[in-house]
Amino acid sequence: MFVKRIISFLFSLLLFSPFLFSQNSTKGLDPQDSALLCKAFFSGNLNTLLPHSSPKMKEAIENGTLALGVLQISTMFGKLCSLEGNPTKVTTVNGIAVFVQKARMERQNLNCFLSIDSTGKLCGFHVLPEQERKKELPASTFREKAVKIGKQSPLPGTLTLPRRKAPPYPVVILIHGSGPNDRDETIHGNKPFRDLAELLAERNIAVLRYDKRTFVHPEEFQKRQTVTIDDETVNDVLEAVNFLQNAPEINPDAIWLLGHSLGGMMLPRIASKTSIPAGYLFLAAPTCSLPDLLEEQGSYLLHQNNTLPGTEKKKALEALRKQTEILKNPTSPPLPGQMLAYWKDLNDYQQIPMAKKINRPMLFLQGKRDFQVRPHHLELWKKALNGKPDCQFILYDDLNHLMLPGKGTPGMAEYATSSKVPPKVADDIAAFLRQEAPTN
Repeated sequence: MFVKRIISFLFSLLLFSPFLFSQNSTKGLDPQDSALLCKAFFSGNLNTLLPHSSPKMKEAIENGTLALGVLQISTMFGKLCSLEGNPTKVTTVNGIAVFVQKARMERQNLNCFLSIDSTGKLCGFHVLPEQERKKELPASTFREKAVKIGKQSPLPGTLTLPRRKAPPYPVVILIHGSGPNDRDETIHGNKPFRDLAELLAERNIAVLRYDKRTFVHPEEFQKRQTVTIDDETVNDVLEAVNFLQNAPEINPDAIWLLGHSLGGMMLPRIASKTSIPAGYLFLAAPTCSLPDLLEEQGSYLLHQNNTLPGTEKKKALEALRKQTEILKNPTSPPLPGQMLAYWKDLNDYQQIPMAKKINRPMLFLQGKRDFQVRPHHLELWKKALNGKPDCQFILYDDLNHLMLPGKGTPGMAEYATSSKVPPKVADDIAAFLRQEAPTN
């Protein structure tokens, strides 16, 4: 889904809460203890962790919740190759010491954050990929302009403009999938939003992309009593539309929205709040609820995973189904704090009935290799919108959820291989925009 580094962001919300930093001092974490904990986690031998775990961590091990985290990490990064150096203390929060241990995985190096409580027990395990160095872009047939979206807590963004043709240009706004994405929707060495921006600019179409609010201003969400998808995504899209209406390089009658994954799912809601966009581009957009989609993804990954022992797989599947039910019924019992409003809002949302009300052109793009939003979702869109004018549907046999090519059995491992969105995707988008261009 999500797409964001580790795609199924459900697990990030339920398992790996962000740390709040403070200054205190506690004793260090013995390298042998760190090695034991990390190796047990990455191997999926979670029962080994039980004697070293806090009561809450034991509960997560026994009910399969932690196994979902192992599933997520192992399918993305592969097996543990080695641990590098000794653990280093990062901070202490309310008596809980956080240590970082570097780990070399099959596909990418990770920083592992181990939380140790005052009794010396493991109470949290969180991983982040090591940041890759940014590569300088060569001179090309486009130029980039730094922009800010929104007046309060603005979001940094990039407006990519063609060089071959004089303005004003038609423009596409790129809307992220789930999770705290940057403007490129970076996953490992892949940057599908940057690829699309460059490809479309070469075809005389401007592109606006920006860092997501949860990526730039996560502290805003910690302060709020309630959070909905409007706060996370929709409101900033509306700000971006308003910004482009006043941009001198842009044709205000040719503003198009492209939503990827969760971003595509939300296009009908966005369309209900503005009449400005010329049309909508749905990229790997799900037709079902987000909890059901997360269960689809998790079930697929469990069947593909070779790291977890059979007993842990069974626990993980049961935990996955239980979490789906919790998210689909967030008021019984109520989810804590902000999550209640977020999931209630998403569960009340029906994208297909709202899409039927859109009176603008719509293009649906789907990869046949997509295991996160499977190809049957494209067929469901096609069936639901049958007979509606100005709708087109394209299925790419060789592309995955990120619109990147792959081979063999589809899985998260292929996201670790650097690739590019192929020109044919931009060709199809450009052809659709030219065909459906508004006339005055």
